[in-house]
Amino acid sequence: MKNPSILFFVALVLPVPAVACPIGMVFNGNGCSPPYVYTGWDMLRDRRAAIEAIGSDRPRSNGIVRSPEELAHLERLRLKKEQEDKAKREAYAKGMWSVDSTPTPEGNLCAASFAKYTSNMKEGVTGGMVTIMGFQQPKQDAWLMFQGTGLPKPRNVTKLKITLQQDDEPAQTVQVFNYRKSTEVGEVAFAVPGLTAALNGMSDKQKFKLSIDGETAMTIQWADAAPIIEKLRRCAQ
Repeated sequence: MKNPSILFFVALVLPVPAVACPIGMVFNGNGCSPPYVYTGWDMLRDRRAAIEAIGSDRPRSNGIVRSPEELAHLERLRLKKEQEDKAKREAYAKGMWSVDSTPTPEGNLCAASFAKYTSNMKEGVTGGMVTIMGFQQPKQDAWLMFQGTGLPKPRNVTKLKITLQQDDEPAQTVQVFNYRKSTEVGEVAFAVPGLTAALNGMSDKQKFKLSIDGETAMTIQWADAAPIIEKLRRCAQ
């Protein structure tokens, strides 16, 4: 029998003032972040910065006369960076998992993110990042979070009515927290009743579609999640 989906466990978020972040998160001056250093989206932004920076280290004279050896060295650096940037683009185009576990006074905070991003995203709708995050037992705080350029990016934390559909299952419309991760990236956070409950709804391959007022705001599909699920399950114990 198929495990219940994550969608089944999505819970309504309790009302809080608009200037507050979701329970368990902190305001970083620009938006809301988990209460620990998590670099998944930072890597995504670095990827974009790397694309824009391609060629930025080409030899430039600026009036300085360089020797053939110096020019050859700069060219080797340029080629190396170009290869690294290409590898990053290919990895994000295929989809990349990252897993983290951080000890806190309330127990381990476990998180896994799947990022899939290309420079040809269709109006910012296809691709982005989905994160499963929560504390180990017995603490029940856990979240299912989505980050994407097609999601609203309010300056202050607000509540948003959004429709989430997982695979071909019936869609559900719930109220969630919405805030901006950066000036280009919006984020929504669904509360779930515990990390174990969320893991019971995860499968090796899943597709998520988020819609606002009938308009698709983000779609993302992960694959090869089985080993990630096992790592999170061990972390949650």
